[in-house]
Amino acid sequence: MPPAHTNAILMMITLKLVGVCYEVHDTWKKRGLLKKEEDEEVKAKLKQELKYEEVDPSPADIFHYAFNYVGVLTGPYYKYRVYADMLHGTFVDSGLNCVQAMLQRIWVVPLYSVAFLITSHFFPLSTKCYFEGFGFVSGIAACGKFAEGDTIFTDYSFFYRVWYMTPVFFTFRMRIYCGFVLSECVCIMAGLGAYPKNCEPKPGKGPSDYKALEQKDNKEQKTEFNFETIHNIDEYGADFTPTVRAGMRCWNMTVQFWLANNVYKRLKLARPIKEALTMLTSAYWHGVHSGYYLSMLTVPFILAIEDYFDRLVRRKLGDTGKKLYDWFSWFIKMQNFAYMGMAFLLLRVNTTLYYWHSIGYLYHGLLFLMHCAAQYVNLILGKAEHKLKKARATAVIDETTKIRYKRTIEVPSEPTVASDTLNGDAVGSKKDD
Repeated sequence: MPPAHTNAILMMITLKLVGVCYEVHDTWKKRGLLKKEEDEEVKAKLKQELKYEEVDPSPADIFHYAFNYVGVLTGPYYKYRVYADMLHGTFVDSGLNCVQAMLQRIWVVPLYSVAFLITSHFFPLSTKCYFEGFGFVSGIAACGKFAEGDTIFTDYSFFYRVWYMTPVFFTFRMRIYCGFVLSECVCIMAGLGAYPKNCEPKPGKGPSDYKALEQKDNKEQKTEFNFETIHNIDEYGADFTPTVRAGMRCWNMTVQFWLANNVYKRLKLARPIKEALTMLTSAYWHGVHSGYYLSMLTVPFILAIEDYFDRLVRRKLGDTGKKLYDWFSWFIKMQNFAYMGMAFLLLRVNTTLYYWHSIGYLYHGLLFLMHCAAQYVNLILGKAEHKLKKARATAVIDETTKIRYKRTIEVPSEPTVASDTLNGDAVGSKKDD
């Protein structure tokens, strides 16, 4: 395995080189469609997309893009066209204030750093150390294995091991948040990813409303910019959205765009299969450690369960019920993230499975039970719907039935009718016969 910093560089270069290949492919494809297209409206749309998306990089351009110091170590991922726009200064004018934008983003880093230092001291992952001394003079008195050793399994209870995953995952999040925000600040200071706010830039993609860019080109006025293109982490969304699906969309958003654009959308398969293959690609991109696969390949099952319960339960609830459902869903989501996070942090299959085994594969078991419950509810509702449709179909009143019912109402009852009814004959049946 290469050193950690070298591995990070290779990961980012992989995204860039694969991404630029697809950008070139899409450029050639749209040019070919433009030549064949006869509809003027479609041609105008293709011309507009090409104006703001087409790329023609030389080998030297690709080399400089791949090894550009901005984001080469920690990201975020950005398309070649975003890089080219920065170099050409297409959207950079007097309305862009990089320092102010950077200060608005970086102010949360000290908070994340303090939270990381505190929780990593009390809830370490691989080592548990305590210090002796005062002030700046301290020495390591003891340091031994903890999450990867025997102590947590022999000296701590089952419930502690279940709970321990939550602060460890919190520590991991604080570390990642610091890195992501600082990497965004590097891009901001370089002017990378600056686009007019009214063109609605998306993380990793860049502008999404090309008509707004056309209007900007035609008007001489001060433009408000943002750096949403290189926005890599939505901390609030990652922590407080109620579902795993929504939380993942807020995490490493530029890489999520790369996965969605270059893997998910290009697969012509059923949605669950596309999600599984996308997660497999993500795990492969992260590295060869089995923990990545154990973590990432659990996600498609969670997404399937969330979709089941959203259709079967949440959509049928009122406003208050939906709020309660979302709070419970959020709690389960954070526990699932912490559970998968242990695999992501422990990395090796033996240490990961040993830890999961010590808590009885709790959240895998919960997924199985929730899946069974969803299938049972779906079966019951399906049978009920089928019976309702069948009842409606057999309850059709034809004209003959209407006439017989009318005669029964109009003709006075005879003494024999009551006796006929007691004998089990339908009222008016003898009269009709």
